[in-house]
Amino acid sequence: MTGIQSIKTYTPGTPLPINTLQEKESLSESELAYFNTCGINTIYDSGDITSYELAKGACEKLLQETGTEASSIDLIIYLQSRMPEHFISSEATRLQYDIKAHKALSFAISNLGCADSSMALKLAKDFLIANRKATNVLICYGNKLFSNYRFRYPVTIMGDGGVAALISRTDDHQITDLHIETNGHYWDLFKLEYRGKSFDQYKEECSDIRKYGFELAIESKNRFKEINDSILKRNGLSVQDISHFMLQNISSRAYEYYQSAFDIRISPICAMNLTQYGHLGAGDIFLNYQTGMESGIFQKGEKILIMNNSPVAAWSTLLMEV
Repeated sequence: MTGIQSIKTYTPGTPLPINTLQEKESLSESELAYFNTCGINTIYDSGDITSYELAKGACEKLLQETGTEASSIDLIIYLQSRMPEHFISSEATRLQYDIKAHKALSFAISNLGCADSSMALKLAKDFLIANRKATNVLICYGNKLFSNYRFRYPVTIMGDGGVAALISRTDDHQITDLHIETNGHYWDLFKLEYRGKSFDQYKEECSDIRKYGFELAIESKNRFKEINDSILKRNGLSVQDISHFMLQNISSRAYEYYQSAFDIRISPICAMNLTQYGHLGAGDIFLNYQTGMESGIFQKGEKILIMNNSPVAAWSTLLMEV
């Protein structure tokens, strides 16, 4: 059996109320309305700490608090930040070197946005199935502001933070099934032009707000319906067998949308973390699942369905058994 052995988050700095963000003063009426109703109260600002350092901090915390030896790691899957510290160089192998996981194979994945974490979990499970002598896979990610603007209109507000997850052979928190789909029609819906510009000029832009807010929203609903139905069917389950539905932390509007569309209740864990941390990119589903593991909300034998999508666009559904 393959499951999540442990998850740790690393959020240095102090919580910053979003109402104190300077960028709020320059928002239009429609932007301000979304800003004030997305369900986020604070975010963490890590200052000069880089995305790599956030990922590394989470890994070191996990190894220390779980008593896991770095030498026992067989594979490191590093989720590439949208704003790496350097071009060309390898942060994935740098992490392997820094935490002294000399036995591990290390590589990075990117380009699926929030769904990078879902792909990492799939690769971790596939790796352990294919390599009988392997025992541990370490997944890590650092979410860091990639411009001077934390507000990604019309999506969410970004916070800083690192996450690390240890995937092992265990009967607990089993990764039962995982399905991922993509659609290149939305490949450049969000982009940040950087050539010929200084960092102060960096700003992410949505090329078509209607395409995001209407077309992609409808397709996401339909995709999730098909993916969820297929996962439940092939595992002999119904919606009533799912004890907890979870989603990445984008906005309270997203929770309302999917709750209404599928007649389900998104776990309050998600809204709680959204309020405190904002959006942590590919780290969201790890943060939410960690909260469930450590709070005692999950009970042995329960089934959990985790939906995770990205405007690139990618959709994934993960079926877990506690």
